[in-house]
Amino acid sequence: MLLGLHTYCFYLHGIGCDWGGFELPWSRQMTMFQLIEEIVRLGLDGIHLQDSALESLEPSYLKEVQALAKQHNLYLEYNISMDFGNLGIGIQHDLKEAITTACMLGSDIIKVSMDIKRPRPLAASRFHPDVVQQMTSFAEKLKEAAPVAEEVGVKIAVENHCDSFSEEILWLLDLVNHPVIGACVDTGNALFVMEDPMVAIENLVPRAFTNHFRDDRIEYQPYGFKLTGAAVGEGDIDMKRAYEIIKTKSTMNRINIETEMEFPLDDMENALKGEKEAVERSIRYCREVLGITRGES
Repeated sequence: MLLGLHTYCFYLHGIGCDWGGFELPWSRQMTMFQLIEEIVRLGLDGIHLQDSALESLEPSYLKEVQALAKQHNLYLEYNISMDFGNLGIGIQHDLKEAITTACMLGSDIIKVSMDIKRPRPLAASRFHPDVVQQMTSFAEKLKEAAPVAEEVGVKIAVENHCDSFSEEILWLLDLVNHPVIGACVDTGNALFVMEDPMVAIENLVPRAFTNHFRDDRIEYQPYGFKLTGAAVGEGDIDMKRAYEIIKTKSTMNRINIETEMEFPLDDMENALKGEKEAVERSIRYCREVLGITRGES
């Protein structure tokens, strides 16, 4: 199994998209090429690359990124959002344009999230007519893009982002019914729609092309709870079981670590240091506890 990193792990460095009204009080602290150097330093095999990590979509720049990744024998996966909910997620929202970008990067997978707008009550909105309408519209876009992706050897993976139940993703895949259209399973996102993460993982893994290997911590508070990011293995998701399901019930040969750490934004140096340390602890957990050996596909 190869071990890579979702670029959102460094969102406090300014290379992750700002969404849900979040804004960093400081400027970007890491270039794309510095990110690749960091990935190499960490001993990883690849990058799950969010579009907002790129400084440009110009072909010459994208080819530079591809060349440097190839030089270090890193796989690249490209990550975009359709942003149907107008949450300001990502920079590229057209599938056919994203396929062109992926080819220039040398990426064999495009991860796409719908980021649809759900009605309330959220927990009762599974297959709500408004949701089905949005997914049906997206299915048509996937059907149009699928032959183009197949021709250039790219697969499209639809994520169970904070906007969808796993059964809805499966319904969408059945509706499109094309071999290059599959799932991206995020091990933590089910919590956002109040679905059991292990159920979502079990449902999506057999049809998944890629993943976000993410842990989260549930912190109880006087009026409920808060869901907050954690280094892999330090949260409340059974990451050992999640990995076992991925390893035994899918064709995936890559694990993409994702962390989203929360630190006070009045101390940039401490926030950036804490973000890097969480990544390093996550890698250590994957190597030492899960036994993911470096470079072993």
